[in-house]
Amino acid sequence: TLSDSIGNVAGLPAIDEADTLVSATAELEESPTGRPTADMVMVGSDNVGEDLIPLVLGEFVKVLGASSVGGAVEYPDDIAQYIFTYEDGDEFVLEVESTSSGPGLERLIEGTADIAMSSRQANPEEIAAIAAQGRGNLLDVSQEYIVGVDSVLMVVHRDNPVTQLTRAQIAAIYDDEIVNWSEVGGPDLPIVPVARDGGSARENFEVWAYGSERELSPNTVEADRARDMRSLVAGEPGAIGYAISDNVGNTKPIDLILDCGVTTEATPFKSKSEEYLLGRRIRLYTDNQNPIPEVRQFTNMLIDPTVDQYVDKSGYFALSIVEDENAISRLTNAALIGQSGSAGRTAQANIAEQLSDANRLSLTFRFPTNVFSLDSKALRDLDRLVDYMSRPENADREFIFVGFADSLGEFANNDRLSRNRADTVLQQARAHPEGSALLDMTLNTTGFGEFAPVGCNEDVQGRAHNRRVEVWVR
Repeated sequence: TLSDSIGNVAGLPAIDEADTLVSATAELEESPTGRPTADMVMVGSDNVGEDLIPLVLGEFVKVLGASSVGGAVEYPDDIAQYIFTYEDGDEFVLEVESTSSGPGLERLIEGTADIAMSSRQANPEEIAAIAAQGRGNLLDVSQEYIVGVDSVLMVVHRDNPVTQLTRAQIAAIYDDEIVNWSEVGGPDLPIVPVARDGGSARENFEVWAYGSERELSPNTVEADRARDMRSLVAGEPGAIGYAISDNVGNTKPIDLILDCGVTTEATPFKSKSEEYLLGRRIRLYTDNQNPIPEVRQFTNMLIDPTVDQYVDKSGYFALSIVEDENAISRLTNAALIGQSGSAGRTAQANIAEQLSDANRLSLTFRFPTNVFSLDSKALRDLDRLVDYMSRPENADREFIFVGFADSLGEFANNDRLSRNRADTVLQQARAHPEGSALLDMTLNTTGFGEFAPVGCNEDVQGRAHNRRVEVWVR
């Protein structure tokens, strides 16, 4: 719960509409925008700005050393301001403009935002624009803060008995080639495809379904905001759409079956481990020149484990570690995908033997092709992993670092790559500043090469999912 010292933070009872009007009007003479000049500006993803940020303001009160924060004062263009008050009467004004990921990064590049909120990675053009200004590398661990993960889940009406669809079936539905649920094992009911009219979730969906961004069929119903699409699907028995994890509401997520036979379950663990194929990372971006100390204080606060509870409450998945006791059956079943019968059965037996009675941890380390470096999320995941392993209740347990590869190249080389990746993560854990706590623990590595894919090796995204190191414990 938020601190008792906090005022009406958004998400709690809102400021009275009349009070808001008086506050905005009072500032009109002092500011051409009709609102107080902000000390720190955040722009970007509406879900981050509206669902997550209000929940963490209580923690930011403590970080700032302030005494309280007022509720959201709302202005046109989806702008909200929060005023933090200190005991001496000084104030700090935080402005949050909730639009979408692209505008957030544009404003960061322009220098009119201190923090960009994004549900996608900065693209090469955005990275180059910041670098050209001498403002650093947006993918550096000091400028990219991944605060949680999310999945763009395919959802249907609660009463729809369909529980899974293939990628090809979903693409055909949005192309008006499949128009009735009876064609995919459902009831005799017309299908109503629903999509956002833009945004990163739609980009993710189109790239996954079709391989690139494209126009959907004229019969697709478009919604302005994620919540509108959720309401459309929840209220229309024949509807299908997509919703990020915090916007599922009263709809039903369904599993995805990929072209290569991989099935991705719509479960929280699959989302936390970034294996639901429409997964996203929730990011904050900064530059390396911002002189406002509160920017770094805020971003560091958002990646601290104490804030995980608010990330979960917002509907995203926090980066906290959980264990899956049933992961071994999924992994052994996946060993058959893309393999001849004898090779798959041998891999099944090998996996079952090496990981018997082990649970899988939710974090997963992924690698570029033939590279052993860790990205910004992986580096911070390493902090969390070492902390988890160092807990007294885990002192007598065995941790197993398990490497995997995609199927490009020679089989023997992929097997070697998978083991080398596992060794890399283990060595970095041992070299961690807190790694001395692991000296007396039982730590092992293994690799299963290109066996047990979680994505299709025929496409770039699938191969990126398959180049991974999982951590198991027993």
